[in-house]
Amino acid sequence: MRHFVGFFVGLLLAPLVVFGVGWAQPRLAALNGAGGTFAGPAGAVTAGGLCALALVVAVVLVGPRLTPLLPGIAGLTLMAASATAVLRPGLADRVPGWVPGQEGALSLLELGVFLPLAVLLVAPLMVPSRWVREEHGGVSPDEYFDGLYDEDYEDGGAAGAQRRPAV
Repeated sequence: MRHFVGFFVGLLLAPLVVFGVGWAQPRLAALNGAGGTFAGPAGAVTAGGLCALALVVAVVLVGPRLTPLLPGIAGLTLMAASATAVLRPGLADRVPGWVPGQEGALSLLELGVFLPLAVLLVAPLMVPSRWVREEHGGVSPDEYFDGLYDEDYEDGGAAGAQRRPAV
């Protein structure tokens, strides 16, 4: 079930990344053209949005309990979108005009800006340990406490007996 959910969430993550960065690109260009910094309100909102997007991508990328399909499908979708923007640029005209960040996203897709991120997102697909979930990973509490203390210490020992360190 986790692979099924991860597949569809991965399909949603790729457009979120593309249009999130596409939303920030014209704002950063305008900020740079006006000689502004991130200290102003517009720069802080843009930087905050990019940081939130980066945090989502980082959690998806390194989460050990998540299925590798989630970042893998997002990465493959980013690769396909970049290839489509380069090979068939006429298809970009079919994207609805109400999508926020459309202009910035399409220009960044044509430049191949998302390809390094796509390669990073596809990498968890190649790690075999990410495909198997351990049901009973680790040591049980009884096994953990075995050998932690000396038997004499657990029994209470003699009144004046000194505690020996466990070997």
